[in-house]
Amino acid sequence: GRSVGQMADVLSKELVRLQEEQRIHAFALLAERKRRMREAEESGKRQVEERRRMEEDEIWRQMVNCHQGTMETYLEDIISRSVSRTADEQARTEIHAKAEKINDIAYDMESKRDRLQSENMVAELVYSFLLPEVEKETLRENVKREQRRHILAAHSVIHGQAAGIEKEGGSSADSGN
Repeated sequence: GRSVGQMADVLSKELVRLQEEQRIHAFALLAERKRRMREAEESGKRQVEERRRMEEDEIWRQMVNCHQGTMETYLEDIISRSVSRTADEQARTEIHAKAEKINDIAYDMESKRDRLQSENMVAELVYSFLLPEVEKETLRENVKREQRRHILAAHSVIHGQAAGIEKEGGSSADSGN
């Protein structure tokens, strides 16, 4: 009896140990499952956060590119206007300087000339301004005249051919009847 009692005691202790081991194993599996679920959630959150960060980075890049393009255009406009303004001012300054020189030379020449030389000079200036314009007008008239002549010739050829075709069409229609 004693050995059966000892055996039952050992088996009872072994059953308690096995049940405890199974309970510990179940807790371990449950803890492992919870850990994996948390890791999956965190991984999903990280992916969402990474996607959001990439989108924000892309928006930032596009915004910077837009601002940079706008800034470049703005600076180009400012530089272009400054260059244009400076060129205008420089051209005006040079023109005024040359005009003063020309006026000084003209006044100096005017004071040294007599009335006949002044009239000759005016006549030469009028001749040099008017004659080229008259020549241009004459050339334009000659070109118009040549064009009219060619247009009239083309019209006569076209009308002549059209009349010949009509005659041929009329005679073949007559012979067909």
